Parts: sequence; C-alpha cells; structure tokens
Amino acid sequence: MKQELKETELLICRCHSHEHQIFVYYDEDHKELYLCIHLTEHGFWRRLKSGLKYIFGYHCRYGHWDEFLFDKKDADKLQAMADALR
Repeated sequence: MKQELKETELLICRCHSHEHQIFVYYDEDHKELYLCIHLTEHGFWRRLKSGLKYIFGYHCRYGHWDEFLFDKKDADKLQAMADALR
C-alpha cells in the first residue's frame, strides 16, 4: 500500500523517548523535504564543559551524535519521503 506524503509528519523513536523525534515538513511548491531533528538535553555540568570547549575553539571531527530507532510502522512514511524526492 503506497502512502502519500503529508505536509507534516512526526516520527518518534521506537524507544518512545520524546527526546528522540524527527519532525518532517514537505514543501509541495518547491518539492523540498525538511527534517528537524530534536537534540538531546544534557545536565548543567556537561553543557558547561561543552560551552568551554566551544569558547576555546575545540571542534570534534565526528560532530555530535545520538540515535533514532525507526519503527516498522513508519516504513510507509519513509517510503513516501523517498518517493517525494524523485
């Protein structure tokens, strides 16, 4: 069953954490797909440490990572996103 891509979608990680979510916006006029990825929140000391590294110019070559586990029920939405980009 082929699913049409809605203008907006919300994908929540299989772990059901609200910190792991992707907001999808499809602009029909420009045929562009935007993904807004929620970044995790850290405690005060970890943010202070990251802030000091930033102030002194430290850059991690790998960037900042977390994880998102796709659920099988989102497969049709992901296929619709891929089809929209064709």
